[in-house]
Amino acid sequence: MITLQESNKPVGNQINPDLNICIVRENQDTGDKTWLYAKNIVTNDGDLYYAQKSVGGTPTSDFGGSDGRMELRTGSATPAKAHVYSDVTTPVTASRKAKDSGYPKTADDDSDNTGAGADIVTWRTSWTTSDFNATAIIGGCFHVGGASPASGSKLLTHFSITSFNKTASDTLKIFVNHTFNGV
Repeated sequence: MITLQESNKPVGNQINPDLNICIVRENQDTGDKTWLYAKNIVTNDGDLYYAQKSVGGTPTSDFGGSDGRMELRTGSATPAKAHVYSDVTTPVTASRKAKDSGYPKTADDDSDNTGAGADIVTWRTSWTTSDFNATAIIGGCFHVGGASPASGSKLLTHFSITSFNKTASDTLKIFVNHTFNGV
């Protein structure tokens, strides 16, 4: 299911908490910001990561370590629990980037993240105007595999969105928000 909400100014918390991907695109020429929202799936490997971290264990796949990367895609896919990197169709390899310093964290204090909270783990990756440009971006993932992921590299999360472009005038921040309610 592809979901998108777009607005120029978010009001309060995001409208639908199931839309836990928050994309903030800012045009550096005009200063205009656009928020886009999508739903993601935590993969089986992501579930294992969170379970191991919750008891102080050593993760089998350390998405939070130096090999964890966000990467966008232009190819169609329906995210699924068992997905690995080979399921990320037509990756925008120039978008492959490590998470921002200090992430993941709870109670994210970045005011652009409309989905943050005390029981929400936030991952954030940011791109400058010169990092990459792409048209028809329709999804992405957070994977372990570093700068050169193999086809079987594990995914923490995988998502689809309605198409958007990132131009040479745009900066981009993507927040992945995972809520832990114990239900």
